[in-house]
Amino acid sequence: MNVFVFVILSVGVVIMIFPFYYMFITSLKQAAYVFTVPPQLIPKPATFGNYVFVWKEANFGRYFLNSVTITIPGVALNVFLSALTAYGFARYDFPFKEFVFSLLIATLSVPGLLLIIPQFQIVSRFRFLIDNKLTVILTAGASSIAFNAFFLRGFFESLPKEIEESAEIDGCNALQVFWYIVVPMARPAIGTLAIMSFLGIWDDYFWPSLILQSKHNWTLPIGIMALKGQHTVRWNLIFAGTMIAVTPVLIIYFVLQKYFVKAVSEGGLKF
Repeated sequence: MNVFVFVILSVGVVIMIFPFYYMFITSLKQAAYVFTVPPQLIPKPATFGNYVFVWKEANFGRYFLNSVTITIPGVALNVFLSALTAYGFARYDFPFKEFVFSLLIATLSVPGLLLIIPQFQIVSRFRFLIDNKLTVILTAGASSIAFNAFFLRGFFESLPKEIEESAEIDGCNALQVFWYIVVPMARPAIGTLAIMSFLGIWDDYFWPSLILQSKHNWTLPIGIMALKGQHTVRWNLIFAGTMIAVTPVLIIYFVLQKYFVKAVSEGGLKF
């Protein structure tokens, strides 16, 4: 039985990893070897020229910096606002609390694409918000708060109140209790939320493509789409650009995976 499970899991791993492997080896191929039959599973000759081209000639160095400067503050703002919202619903009583929370959750039934047009109409009324990275940061920071609050509320409710009450007796105010007591105890859930928020902001294409109109402000997803020619698609360059975009995601996951695994193993779905 163990051998059978091992074989099934091994097949699943190969199925999941092979597309990434093929993308990587294609990014190392010259254009003439991309569509050879049978396909080359080990590029001969292998070259890093595609990476040099997209980084320098296609201006991916600038796009990478733009993505970083948008994603880091966007994730920080999104996690902070989501955690505050969830903690407020978990610990404080106020009139119509459950009704307000139900309305917040009800917004999850509205597809995000339906909000693009009214959001763009509002932003376009203020010309300084167009082609401004701050616009993307603020909208990213305020996005998905409904789901994130739902995700975190149960976790905050499961934390022992006695520790927070002890901190209040020692003179901590509400914000200090949240920052110094609750946030450290909620690291698994917050780390998991940071991963999901990072993926959503880093990989976002549609909204930034509407707001960031000049090439100087483009992010990596927009730059990758720009590599697609009118009549031809240079897949080796696109995959090289994609590998540049994917690498930070993998790094973030490996750095925070212990929190993700811990959140799941401690009954992750309780939040």
